[in-house]
Amino acid sequence: MDTPAAVNFELSLSDYRAMSRQLVAGHRGEPLVWFVASFCLLGFARVGKAFIAGFIVGVLLLLIRLLYAQRRLRPEPGGALLCHYEIQLTSNGVHIETPSWTSDVPWRGIRAVEETPTHCFLRSDSVCVYTVPKRAFPNAEALRQFADFARDSVSRSQRAGTTGP
Repeated sequence: MDTPAAVNFELSLSDYRAMSRQLVAGHRGEPLVWFVASFCLLGFARVGKAFIAGFIVGVLLLLIRLLYAQRRLRPEPGGALLCHYEIQLTSNGVHIETPSWTSDVPWRGIRAVEETPTHCFLRSDSVCVYTVPKRAFPNAEALRQFADFARDSVSRSQRAGTTGP
């Protein structure tokens, strides 16, 4: 299979949000389980209204802190993440170039190729994916060639036993 041409795009805040959702896709129910379990424990414990009120205030303060951290950690437009990307798939791996940084990731460093209706993700770890918006491709065939080449390359790398620990 021929190597697909380079893909050029501007990563936006909505792309970043899609990437964040993709990273936690397998872990969505965990916080809810712990929250429900905490209230179940409160129901079995014989505690006063003051304890329950304190627990609720503590949960609200934790939520406010999490929302603040989420806002503070949002990437800036034109920064190192939300910027122009050129991604080239080669026989050796993925070459990524932005105005701020350049990276070459060998195929053994890519664990999977995942797709959603609007994005293609090259997963390198449970907490790291390279995001390629589907709008970057001129047509569906170009997208299919890109994804198929990446999947074939990842598969060959895994069969060769060159994936990490």
